[in-house]
Amino acid sequence: MPTPTPAPTSTPEPLSSPTAPTRPADQDVLPRQRSVWDTKISPGETFGECAGQAILPAYGLVQITPTEDGLEWKNQEPQPYRMVRIAPNTYRFAGQSAVNNGIVTMTVTFLDEKSLVMLREFTPNAEPNCVHRHEYAGEFKWFR
Repeated sequence: MPTPTPAPTSTPEPLSSPTAPTRPADQDVLPRQRSVWDTKISPGETFGECAGQAILPAYGLVQITPTEDGLEWKNQEPQPYRMVRIAPNTYRFAGQSAVNNGIVTMTVTFLDEKSLVMLREFTPNAEPNCVHRHEYAGEFKWFR
C-alpha cells in the first residue's frame, strides 16, 4: 500500500508568467551587434534667449553600433556620436556637434529590445544662452 504524501509545510513559489522579464534589472538591452533604428522627433521647445529660428535636428534612420564602453550613434550628420554608458540601458554624449555649430547633449534610453527614447539638447555657438530641446522615440528596424 502506498505511503500517503505529507502536506507541504510552505507555500510554493508562483511560476513566472511568460511576459515577465527574465533579465536582471541592470542588464542592458542594447543590441550586441550593429542595428538600424527609425527615430521620430517631437516638435521641440526652445529655452532662454533665442533670436534665431527653430532648429530641426537630424532624425529618421539611425545606425547604432555597440562599443566597449557604450555605443556609436550614426545619423545623417557627417560624424557619428560616441555615447558612454551612464546607467543600465542609458547612454550619453555631451560635446561639440558633428557639424561644429554648437554644443549638443544626447541621452538615449533603451526601453526594451525594440524601442528607445532620447532627449537632445542643443546650444548654438551663435546663441550661447539659447537651448533647443527635442524628444525622440525610436523603433528597431533590422540588424546591419
